[in-house]
Amino acid sequence: MKWEYRTVDWGEIRKIGSRITGEDFIDANVDAGLNFLGQEGWDLVSVYVDGFAMHRTNKGEEMLASSRYVKYTFKRPAADS
Repeated sequence: MKWEYRTVDWGEIRKIGSRITGEDFIDANVDAGLNFLGQEGWDLVSVYVDGFAMHRTNKGEEMLASSRYVKYTFKRPAADS
C-alpha cells in the first residue's frame, strides 16, 4: 500500500478548527481541527517539536517549546493515480 503524508503545525490545526467552531484561541479548535482531518481520512502518526524559544527570567535563560513549533504528521492511503 502507498501512503500520502501531510505535516502541519499547531497553528494550522487551530485555524482548521476555528472555521468549524467559529471561535479563536481555544483548545476546542485544536480538537475540532484534528477531528476534521480524521474525517478526511488522515491518521495522526507523529507529533514533534521542531524548534525552541529562549526565554530570559530572573533565574537565567530557559529553553521553552512553543506551540508554533509543534508539528503533526498524518498519513492516509494514497489515491490511485
